[in-house]
Amino acid sequence: MEQKKIISSSYTSDSKEKPRSIAEITARYNLSCQKYKELKAAKAEFREQKVMVYAELKVLGWVLGKNDQTISKDAN
Repeated sequence: MEQKKIISSSYTSDSKEKPRSIAEITARYNLSCQKYKELKAAKAEFREQKVMVYAELKVLGWVLGKNDQTISKDAN
């Protein structure tokens, strides 16, 4: 319970950043798809980078309302 108070007391919603628009999210999603394909095609082993890019791709896809099968198809 004490940890919860610490987290909630340190959180402020006065962020001056605006939420990303759908166009920005879509552009980032498309860039992530392209980056993932490049990493898959590379002869060197970039396992950590592939995992990180794929995770970002999944989250952006979910934000756009895509299901897992569509995201996987787009990535490959």
